[in-house]
Amino acid sequence: MPAARFATPLDTDGETVRKTWAALPAVSLAASMLLLSGCGGDNKPSASSSSTISTTTPTDSATPSASPTSSASRPTDPNIPTAARAHTPAGAEAFTRYFIERSNVAWTGPEPGILTPLCQATAIACTELEKDATRLAKAGHRYDGSPVTIKFVGVLDATNANKYKLLANVVQESRNEIDKAGKIYVADKRKNLRLSFQLLYTGSEWSVATMNVMK
Repeated sequence: MPAARFATPLDTDGETVRKTWAALPAVSLAASMLLLSGCGGDNKPSASSSSTISTTTPTDSATPSASPTSSASRPTDPNIPTAARAHTPAGAEAFTRYFIERSNVAWTGPEPGILTPLCQATAIACTELEKDATRLAKAGHRYDGSPVTIKFVGVLDATNANKYKLLANVVQESRNEIDKAGKIYVADKRKNLRLSFQLLYTGSEWSVATMNVMK
């Protein structure tokens, strides 16, 4: 079932062109996982929380293959902080925060292209975020503030050293998409979101394999 969508404006050709963060691919999780993520504060999940992840396949993509796209064959982002490159749970958390922050820049700049080096080619949610950044740049529009605020990021499962699962509690803020004159094109509603990430370690850095809205 797709995530709830807010009103989506139409371009001059009558085609739907925009998604909010809440409309990114959704994934069902076990009830215990939802209770855990509902804390929304600074408390980290316990080490046993990873076992509550549902085995249902998300719509974002299938389980990543054992051979992720290496950093050598993808565009690179030289600005990834050192802390976000560490092959550790803390490094994965720092990378997730960096990715969300860069997503904000992609829409407020706008700056299309800055998320691609942070994602696997099969990460559908990354593609959708990039599409909107490209549309914003083409239309001469931008967001008047960061669309997403991070409340919490934590590793849920690190049993596979090169494939971590993480939880991010964020707020899709009440922001406006505006044109060059500052006229409001459309307004987003404030909404609390729980995001599930799967990160792959490609040998020298992390990469987003899947990102889904928990429902």
